[in-house]
Amino acid sequence: MRGSWHLGRFADIDVRIHWTFLLVPLWIYFSSLAAGLGVASATVSVLFVLSIFACVLFHEYGHALMARRFGIPTRDITLLPIGGVASLERMPRRPVHELAIAVAGPAVNVVIAAAIFIGFAIVDPTAGATTSFLSRLAVVNVALVLFNMLPAFPMDGGRVLRSLLAMTMPYTSATRIAANVGQITAVGFGLLGLISGNLMLVFIAGFIFLAARGEAMMANMPDRHDVAGVPPTNDESVDAVKARLRNQPGPNFPDVRSLPIISSQWNAKSALGWLCNHSLEKFLVSSGGSVVGMISRSDLQRVVHEGRGAMAIERLLALRIIPMQSLRSA
Repeated sequence: MRGSWHLGRFADIDVRIHWTFLLVPLWIYFSSLAAGLGVASATVSVLFVLSIFACVLFHEYGHALMARRFGIPTRDITLLPIGGVASLERMPRRPVHELAIAVAGPAVNVVIAAAIFIGFAIVDPTAGATTSFLSRLAVVNVALVLFNMLPAFPMDGGRVLRSLLAMTMPYTSATRIAANVGQITAVGFGLLGLISGNLMLVFIAGFIFLAARGEAMMANMPDRHDVAGVPPTNDESVDAVKARLRNQPGPNFPDVRSLPIISSQWNAKSALGWLCNHSLEKFLVSSGGSVVGMISRSDLQRVVHEGRGAMAIERLLALRIIPMQSLRSA
């Protein structure tokens, strides 16, 4: 993610922090001073916020390590002011795997809160600053579980909803339903924030709404590219696309005909997002209604990581930023 700094690599996963994250502890510190709490109290408040984000980091590792069990690597984990993001190389192909990955994050917060409460039951601590600090941290972890498990896609609860729906219906239909539920939930949060005057809630609602809409738009892409991803031109029927694909020249083309095909007009980030539904490393590119060549997922990941995700594949190929392999040499 652009604008993020590398903190280190733990369990073979890069951890990054976005520069905007620093605004949170700074705001907490100076707000505490402005409220007359003093330097010591302001420092404790900052440490509490950093502890919350440590729990968020563990939450994201829960997702990443569970994904690793299913053979899905994680590019990195990035901490943002609104939480954390574990960037998986691809989405799981089986709904039960997505369910396990989605639940693994909140499960970590349950373990943290339970450990604190069980520790209190065993030790029976006296009231004090440390006890208050840990008690509040346990309550925050419970709140994180409840908030994340709301059926507001693309949050964890929304992914749980999609995985359950995908067990009985097509994946794209399940995504649309989960994304629509997420948008409705976001609107409810937004209205509640406006009524209560809570601008942070309005901000979170906006984020959820846009993310859910993006997922819904992504879900529509496979339907429009239903024949191995080949986009029909104008009002061309699916059968016509199939026929055109069978007649594509090139002695080795039948060997790659099952690969997903994406229009060269798509930008790299959108193409990579759609390819999350595919576990294949290579895919075909179409231009002007014809398949023109083949490029790799790793090249797309590289240009997105370099900050060129908004560039069209066609332009990336023209500038030789990514290479295209001829079908005849496949």
